[in-house]
Amino acid sequence: MLLYHGSSRDGLQTLQPSVADHGKPYVYFSTSEIAACFYAANAVPRPHYWFPYGYDAAGKVIYTETYPNAFLDVYESRQGYLYTCEIPEDAQLRFPSNPHLRISADPVAVTRAETIGDLCEWFLRRESEGKLIIQRYETLTPAALSAWHGKVLEDLRAAAAIAQDNAFSAFVQSRMPAVWERFTRQPEYDCSYTGPIT
Repeated sequence: MLLYHGSSRDGLQTLQPSVADHGKPYVYFSTSEIAACFYAANAVPRPHYWFPYGYDAAGKVIYTETYPNAFLDVYESRQGYLYTCEIPEDAQLRFPSNPHLRISADPVAVTRAETIGDLCEWFLRRESEGKLIIQRYETLTPAALSAWHGKVLEDLRAAAAIAQDNAFSAFVQSRMPAVWERFTRQPEYDCSYTGPIT
């Protein structure tokens, strides 16, 4: 089975497991080359990350801007790399919450590597081909924006539990100041709240 891995690192011949937010070292893959390419550039320095995407009922990838011009902010003029690997089904681990995600606890050899000179142009081409939906910030309903901002607040709480001064907090302060203000006013904020963030 062909699986995809996006990275900002060039020249990888073997993908090595690394620790992310699940506490154990894994190599992460997607069944979608589009979703994998989101990880070729990160809005937030590691170990934090912010990739606001999901899938519609037909399995098409949807990227949602959680602040104005977010897509350009992250991907414009950024170079990335898409690695393709062929992995037997019995060597993959699945995530129950995401049918498009696969992980491997073992190193995985790269079958093919593609250099993407401008990630933004690459994504916009997929959008024009009908393979990707980009939900622009200005088109979001208040309910949709509140749902995504609730996720930001949840991630802020998790990041703050590790360190008060961290890259994800700085990212939210600069890009989503209303969310940051809500977080600092109500640190006990209940992330199940679905009303507007003001």
